[in-house]
Amino acid sequence: MRHVMVASLLSLSLVAWAAPADVEALLQGVDEVVAPGALVGQVAVFGDDAFTVLTGAKGKSRLANIGAARYGAGRIVLGGHEGLFGNFDRPAQVALVTNIVRWLADGQAGARVLLHGHRGWRAPLEAAGFEVVQVDTGGLAAALPGAKVLLAAGAQLSAADQAPLIETIATWIQDGGGFFDAVPIWGWQQVTGRQDIAGYGANRVAARAGLSLGAGTVDGTGPNGWLADRVGLDLSHAQRALARLLAPEPLTADEQPQISAVLTEAAGTVPTDDTLLLPQLEAAIAGLGDTAVPTAQNPLALDQPLARLAVVLDHQAMRRAPIDQLQAHPAAATFPGAVAADVPSVEATILVDTKVPDWTSTGLYAAPGEVIEVTVPAAAAGSGLGVRIGAHTDTLWGLDRWQRFPEVTRATGLAQQVTRFGNPFGGPVYITVPRNSQLGVVPVEIKGAVEMPYFRAGVTPVDQWRARLRHLQAPWAELATDKIVLTVPASVVRDLDDPEALMMVWDTALDSLADLRTTSRLRDRPERIVSDQQISAGYMHSGYPIMTWLDVPPTMVDRDKLVDGGASTCWGFWHELGHNHQRGWWTFGGTGEVTVNLFSMYLCQRVSNEQVADNSWLNATRRNEAVTKYMAEGSDFDKWKSDPGLALMMYAQLQQAFGWGAFQRTFASYEAAAEGELPGNDDQKRDQWLVRFSRTVGRDLSPFFEAWGVPTSQAARDSLSDLAPWCPADVNLGLAFTREG
Repeated sequence: MRHVMVASLLSLSLVAWAAPADVEALLQGVDEVVAPGALVGQVAVFGDDAFTVLTGAKGKSRLANIGAARYGAGRIVLGGHEGLFGNFDRPAQVALVTNIVRWLADGQAGARVLLHGHRGWRAPLEAAGFEVVQVDTGGLAAALPGAKVLLAAGAQLSAADQAPLIETIATWIQDGGGFFDAVPIWGWQQVTGRQDIAGYGANRVAARAGLSLGAGTVDGTGPNGWLADRVGLDLSHAQRALARLLAPEPLTADEQPQISAVLTEAAGTVPTDDTLLLPQLEAAIAGLGDTAVPTAQNPLALDQPLARLAVVLDHQAMRRAPIDQLQAHPAAATFPGAVAADVPSVEATILVDTKVPDWTSTGLYAAPGEVIEVTVPAAAAGSGLGVRIGAHTDTLWGLDRWQRFPEVTRATGLAQQVTRFGNPFGGPVYITVPRNSQLGVVPVEIKGAVEMPYFRAGVTPVDQWRARLRHLQAPWAELATDKIVLTVPASVVRDLDDPEALMMVWDTALDSLADLRTTSRLRDRPERIVSDQQISAGYMHSGYPIMTWLDVPPTMVDRDKLVDGGASTCWGFWHELGHNHQRGWWTFGGTGEVTVNLFSMYLCQRVSNEQVADNSWLNATRRNEAVTKYMAEGSDFDKWKSDPGLALMMYAQLQQAFGWGAFQRTFASYEAAAEGELPGNDDQKRDQWLVRFSRTVGRDLSPFFEAWGVPTSQAARDSLSDLAPWCPADVNLGLAFTREG
């Protein structure tokens, strides 16, 4: 298998980029573009006649989130999120959309604009004098000849059978039409399950002009959104970035991350038949070979842009390779790990209960580069079931250092009765189940995988575990209950004698989480914790699965540490599981990292034998000093919101005064509330937290909230006038006050 594409070095020169007049025409009257709550995607800009219009931040870099291009006699604009163009309460946003349509129409007054998507644009465009016509996909081809601009819904152009319409649109643009679309590709991928960026409808049109929507995201550059500051327009163009990389002058400290980020995004976005950028990228990495293999011992950082570029292109090549050409990737030997050649493959039938959604563990492991065969009954084929190889779902493309290959898992649907599938990196084999499946229990036959150490509490005999299962030679192991699954290196379970007792502790933790939130201990699926060579963010992060690093598994499988270690050992586990159990109803602005730690403290007490006042993470002795200082300085709520440890002391005081039962009863009141009774914004959340907790404990907590500087409404406070007020006289001393309640 080819791991680096080789081509003769092409002559590279600085390509043409945006004439200032184009950028100024598109940004006239625009100071800042806002899109509240939008996770804005990137735009790859790589064509000779393509240019960047607006950039967003990616770490220290600036990447395009609006790009434009000339294509023949026509023009194209792509944006990384429809929200960038929809805030018509702002004159700058109205200016942006009218500028775009004027530019696409080449200044033609009263031009006809087809609304295939982005239908909210009708009012501002009609106000600007354009003729606006709404059209569906079926009528689009017939409507194009009389129109000057098409605002497209690219998702409706993404099916393979839309190829003739794509060509009709492309020809229309070349003849003078103007094309626009804006969508975050990550969202399209989530909704459709497709990963082929080049297959998105707008990309099928625009990539031939050197523009493509990418799967990455960018952050804001201004106080409210994205500044129209013309920063990064040059080196956010992939061809210009590559030319600068290959120039004899060394890159500056600012150019290194910029060029690496731009080329990484573009290389992962351009279609396989691209002739504008891809040949130049392939030529640039010729000769690197397997030196471009990231490992923990030899990570690839931003100062190795060509090696990182080779990894991206290698990833693309592997994605395209047919199953018959599957081979193990060199990086798999170090992570996730190899399977010895003499380990026999097996045939197994797994009974998959489709009432349990998402991943079903099979206890099998696909060796790197080996093909497995999955067979399902005819009635189950094409019903939404899938197969996944690999648990390490974090992708690392956006990180400054890669300590492993940035993407090592593979998944596909089981559209046919028999599916042949594999992963160059190998991994545990899972059957994936959609929510609300009605298939019942489905027998799934799997051939070609090897057994892995797998223990399911209450099902796997402990004597078989001790005698054989824990010694199986797959590199990863799983320990499972109906409530949680731990994915750890097999090496850490070789000496695990009593997995049943260990998993009882984990089940106690999961039950305790449900008890505090006052929801059922029965779960629709188990939580998962997966350890990894490198994760996408932090030391641990929540989600499905929860992810953590490789130094954590020895603690995960040590029952004594879990029950005796307290916060110093277990806080991370309980914290991330807590995130998966938070409710937005009682988590207002500034408390995302606070209410989660109610679960952390509760599990430290219930499972790890550490009382709240003694909790080593809370560190009441030090926090008390912070409380005293905070209140002496006037209890500034903005400071409270910015310091999760300080804010948690307010909740700890409530716990010490009224006990965990008060929290449980308060949480239960939310769970029992009708939808219309639940809070919808932060003001309502603070008010309801005050009122509901006060009613639970039978005391008016308004003075307590006031002491802490947490704002509530007069109406909420007045509603508690029938209750006796409560606030400890020594509230400013932290946890050292007389308990009441």
